[in-house]
Amino acid sequence: MNGRKNGATKLCSALLMAGALTLTAACGGGDSGGGDGTTTLRVAWWGNDTRQAITEEVLNLFMEKNEDIKVEMEYSDWDNYYDRLTTQMASGDAPDVFATEIRRMGEFGTRNALADLDGLVDMSGLDPQLLQSGQLEETQYAIPTGVNAFIIAANKTVLDEVGIELPDDTTWTWDDYRDFAAEVTAATGDGSYGTQLSFNDAYLNIYAQQHGETFYGEDGKIGMSEEVIADWYSFQQDLIDSKASPDASRSAELGSTGVEASLVATNKGAFGMWWSNQLNAITTGSGSEIVLLRMPKDEDAVSGGHFLQPNMFWSVAASSGKKEAAGQLVDFLVNDPEAAAIIGSDRGLPRNEAVLEEIRDGLPETDQASLEFIGALADELNDPPKANPNGAGEMPAMLERYGQEVVFGRMTPQEAASGFISEANSVLNK
Repeated sequence: MNGRKNGATKLCSALLMAGALTLTAACGGGDSGGGDGTTTLRVAWWGNDTRQAITEEVLNLFMEKNEDIKVEMEYSDWDNYYDRLTTQMASGDAPDVFATEIRRMGEFGTRNALADLDGLVDMSGLDPQLLQSGQLEETQYAIPTGVNAFIIAANKTVLDEVGIELPDDTTWTWDDYRDFAAEVTAATGDGSYGTQLSFNDAYLNIYAQQHGETFYGEDGKIGMSEEVIADWYSFQQDLIDSKASPDASRSAELGSTGVEASLVATNKGAFGMWWSNQLNAITTGSGSEIVLLRMPKDEDAVSGGHFLQPNMFWSVAASSGKKEAAGQLVDFLVNDPEAAAIIGSDRGLPRNEAVLEEIRDGLPETDQASLEFIGALADELNDPPKANPNGAGEMPAMLERYGQEVVFGRMTPQEAASGFISEANSVLNK
């Protein structure tokens, strides 16, 4: 605990030397409130209009239950969120409570920007293994909001229309996946495809774990071999060459859009790789029957590679002078059944079993399906990921960029793998 306080003191001192004028309140010691006894908390998150509405509803409920706490809401889209948050932190004006995701939580934690949540949030009902994803050196800096699994979403309606049965996801291989998708493309003949490319880092993480490797090593650098990454890039090219997915130009166009515009969600594709909590968006967009499937794996795979990942975290700013009230809010967001009923699976499925049992029957069919799928995976799951090293936030765009070099023929898969490892290691843990 003393290390955390000393870190916060150093951060405040550095910012004061830089001339920050807003730190009188931000670097205060205890909780502070207004003259009427009301404590005001600033809360920040990212998301679309649906998440904005859900979050506003649950925060308004918190204020109804806690009349002495007022919540000021700050939200933005994904593209601007971290730029804004980082600027606020540098100026000593960070929100009291804010959302992070696993690629950036570790970075903020190692820079003394996050408060130790021990004693501020009741963690007794939360999954202890999952909580470790929000820890650095055994200090709990972030609380997972819920979990997702990265999966194959299969549009059964599209498959039925072309007379192709759902594959057996307990036995199918990557070659099977390519061949199934190519068969769908050939059967439609109307500009539809079997699947679309994905350069998501979770996909590569699963692929690496199937080969006995980890995305990050113990030193915080890339833990995957050049061979595994090159094979992964080569498979993406195979999908294009076999016409299982669109050509490079169309694939790049699709890669710049979200799940709502995906092939599987617009009934223009049979398969797609997405997070399990996106099942509702895919089902709503397509109006079709969507089935969740395991990732394929080769016969010599050491595991299926699947893991549960926190969809995001809630953290409290180390500079906040209102930590008790901020912790009370985070506790409400992850432990209150009424809050969980409003949030649903928007930030992942809850991992507080007592809360989940209370809201399970009221969850939408898509959330019920996600729960059933994750339950079926229970005995196959690898450990949840640990907090990512500094620089992890740059990995998704980097993987995508090298992937585009491969599919447009400007690099071989081996060259892309080598380039990715070199560039990634140059930015990790800096």
